[in-house]
Amino acid sequence: MFRLVLLIACLAVPAYSYSAGAPNAICSNGLTPEHGVDGQSSPVPYSFSGDSKANNGKVSLTLGGSDGFLGFAVQARDANDTPVGKFKVAEATKSQTLTCSNPDDTLTHKKIPHDNPIKSVAFSWEPAGYKGKVKFVATVAKDGGTYWIRKVLKEVEV
Repeated sequence: MFRLVLLIACLAVPAYSYSAGAPNAICSNGLTPEHGVDGQSSPVPYSFSGDSKANNGKVSLTLGGSDGFLGFAVQARDANDTPVGKFKVAEATKSQTLTCSNPDDTLTHKKIPHDNPIKSVAFSWEPAGYKGKVKFVATVAKDGGTYWIRKVLKEVEV
């Protein structure tokens, strides 16, 4: 019996989530979570709503969808696929910033209870001297085993 339990435990695919936000490792792996399962290839059920161009030096956006989600990481990227600008937290109970290439260039989740996923998170982004078109990309995790990796969800002219 012990061998059967051990075999099942070894064959089970772990799906870890980061309940306190994405780890810094996400900066070097293209916003890919280390959950132990592949990301989804289906269309992403989440999107950004908000500004289509910078207003008064900032862009205000909301990431959301009809399905709740437990985790996310967002970056604004230039034509060279480099993170640019700086995020400002609007909902401190849901999000926080990370420093990948530059201070506050990535936005990620805070602890979201598994039994109470969020349906949206608002934030703002400042170009911090950048001019041109920027792509907002996001990795969004519905749960630890269901997530979409680095999808371009909005383009904005700065």
